[in-house]
Amino acid sequence: MWHNQQIFSEKDRQQKFKRFINFYNTVKPHKAISGKTPYAFLEDYFSHEV
Repeated sequence: MWHNQQIFSEKDRQQKFKRFINFYNTVKPHKAISGKTPYAFLEDYFSHEV
């Protein structure tokens, strides 16, 4: 894995992890949820009335 091949300080590792999680949840579309990001999917889900 890339994180085992490079030497990062703990602070750098945390920043990279946070950026990846942000990218994964707010930028990257997911096929399983109709090409939406998880954030957009949850926004749509919670904006509908029951």
